[in-house]
Amino acid sequence: MKIAILLTCFNRKAKTEACLSNLFEQTLPENARLQVFICDDNSSDGTGEMLAEKFPHVQVVKGDGNQFWGGGMRMAWESAIKTEQFDFYLWLNDDTFLLEDALIDLVENYNAIGLPVILSAACKRPGTNEFSYGGLTNEGMVVPNGSPQKVTYINGNLVLIPKEIVGRIGIVSSKFTHYLGDYDYGLRAQKAGFFCYTTGKYLAECEINTIPYWGDPKLTLKERWKMAHHIKGLALSEYIAYKRQHHGKWVGFKTWVDSYLKVLFPHRYIKLRNYLKR
Repeated sequence: MKIAILLTCFNRKAKTEACLSNLFEQTLPENARLQVFICDDNSSDGTGEMLAEKFPHVQVVKGDGNQFWGGGMRMAWESAIKTEQFDFYLWLNDDTFLLEDALIDLVENYNAIGLPVILSAACKRPGTNEFSYGGLTNEGMVVPNGSPQKVTYINGNLVLIPKEIVGRIGIVSSKFTHYLGDYDYGLRAQKAGFFCYTTGKYLAECEINTIPYWGDPKLTLKERWKMAHHIKGLALSEYIAYKRQHHGKWVGFKTWVDSYLKVLFPHRYIKLRNYLKR
């Protein structure tokens, strides 16, 4: 069983090193062989030198500094596909720390399902049993209950994808620069007739990455506008495209109107929304 591990990194030298060290300390599933592909998106903090010195067996592709998560993962994935045929592709964020026997448990969960599925590992906040990332439904997060559970949306922190799904729908979309590429990939797989699951227990730790709310009335209009359009904010044009693609043109239009009302008139929007709810 050949597994390609896919990562992207940018100026997080310490986290990237810790992630890879943790990965290579893992006990592997029986007959498994790993090969790691990582996009170093033109880091300036010595990440490239660290990778060459401490992980010379890792295959590194170089980005131009503008790849973010989507572009970096595409570059790593394309590199893996060109190298050889893998049975599985495993997304791994470099701020995600695998727990003991995580890879064994991940493969066992996958085999228990018995079908080609996308399996998003449940992650918790470090030192707690509090959910941080994994699988979600329209009702919210799916907390592990001892068995794999079907989900609608996947977070990209630690995700196992079989070659059958890659052969059908390809790799992460170029439509999404940083956010939404993971959600989009899971929904595309489901439209192609596959399912998404999350693991029966927590397999990794990852702190929640929070960003300021782009619709906060306490911010100036200029600040709200910038955050709504920034790649690491709402990325509004990509968000609307995502809504339109997966939920229909009407929802896309409604999202467009709703988002700009929040940006331009947050106080009035909140009052109107609360009134309509009543």
